[in-house]
Amino acid sequence: MTYKNILIAIDFSDSSIRAAKWASVFFAPKADFNLVHVVDPPDKPAFGRDLVPAADVVEAEAREYGATHLREVATVLMPARPRCEIRVGRPHEVITKLAADIGADLIVIGPHGHRPRPRQFLGTTAERVVRTSQVPVLVGTNPPAGRPQHLLVPVDDSSITPKLLASARDLAEEFDADVTLLHVWSNAAYSHVASMSYAANANEVDARNDISKELRDAGLQWLNEMARTGIDRDRVNAVVTYGKPGDAVLQSAASTRADMIVLGKRGTGLIAPAFLGSTVNTVLHGSTCPVLVVTD
Repeated sequence: MTYKNILIAIDFSDSSIRAAKWASVFFAPKADFNLVHVVDPPDKPAFGRDLVPAADVVEAEAREYGATHLREVATVLMPARPRCEIRVGRPHEVITKLAADIGADLIVIGPHGHRPRPRQFLGTTAERVVRTSQVPVLVGTNPPAGRPQHLLVPVDDSSITPKLLASARDLAEEFDADVTLLHVWSNAAYSHVASMSYAANANEVDARNDISKELRDAGLQWLNEMARTGIDRDRVNAVVTYGKPGDAVLQSAASTRADMIVLGKRGTGLIAPAFLGSTVNTVLHGSTCPVLVVTD
């Protein structure tokens, strides 16, 4: 799909500004953009009431600071004047509610706030937005210098896959990009095939070769069927591997030099096809490129 109404969350960190600029210049330059900065009032312990300014004073100062800097960011990010919003509350709740209120079809957010982003740490707000949003979320981790040219799309036979493939098709056409479809066999499936292969082969080398071939052939046949959903055959490549899905996705992203990973989400919990909970977190936290999380 073509994203037409995008909400970009800005906390004035370098990562959020880079994500916003990349989204507005390369990812969806024709979209209407809405910028939001959320003021998260600090907790004020009872013993410090006399030392900390009143809540309304703190909020007023934060709003003024936010409004000034948001206008500055807007002029740098995009030629068209975006709508700018200053809101108060818990950031992920405000962001997802505002997206619903304005009919946004995509949320863009940086991977972290003002602190440096160590590996395996996405950031509380970004993670909560991804978990709770009812619209797709683009986590703009280390965006490339231009439009994405190689998309990695982990797929399975879950119900979100057709929409995930449709999104990959549209993005590939929009960006003139290549697509790698990835299927990850679980260790349990590998063990089951292995038990049968070891029984039929005299030595371990032959057994391992048979296992790899059987899994690869079955997966490739299925992936080729999936690719018939409309992705240009000249653009698509299929890869089959096995192991821990999250780690396999990150390894494949590195080996294929993907500059965007496209995952799927169903409901309010994270589900990339065949991935639940901590597995998707592995992808989001460990990715060194933008991750687009598609909803059903």
